[in-house]
Amino acid sequence: MSANSNHSNDMTEIREGDIVFECPDCGKSMAIEAAGAGLMVPCVTCNRQVQVPIPDANTPEVRIPGRASAPVIHPNGDPHETIRQLDAALAYANEQTDRLVAEKEALQERRAFLEQLRMAHTERLQQLANEVQQMQDTLDRIGILLTEIRTERPM
Repeated sequence: MSANSNHSNDMTEIREGDIVFECPDCGKSMAIEAAGAGLMVPCVTCNRQVQVPIPDANTPEVRIPGRASAPVIHPNGDPHETIRQLDAALAYANEQTDRLVAEKEALQERRAFLEQLRMAHTERLQQLANEVQQMQDTLDRIGILLTEIRTERPM
């Protein structure tokens, strides 16, 4: 898990539930998925080790329409509440895993389809190359015959 920079030239996408924070040294904005809370990560600009903040009730969430957000765990000393929050986080992680597995399977099917297309196109291109070579050989023979005709002298 690594921190992602987020500025106009970066293609990194901030997703729902990501923790957005700044490097205290250089001020660079970074984002990391919620599971990275509390980790030490290198700043993408100055390479200083920065601790990812742990969200609390006052931390605004990054919301993406149409997607459920990752539960944020707020330890409050009540072990039953912490377990409930951990269960919710585990359920969310399982949903995300299922979604990613389904996405991976769809991508594997797409890759297999594209590989079949590539193989078919490669075969067709090889056939075309053979045809072009035959035409080139024929043109070379015609050129030789024309040269012979031009160099012959009438009797």
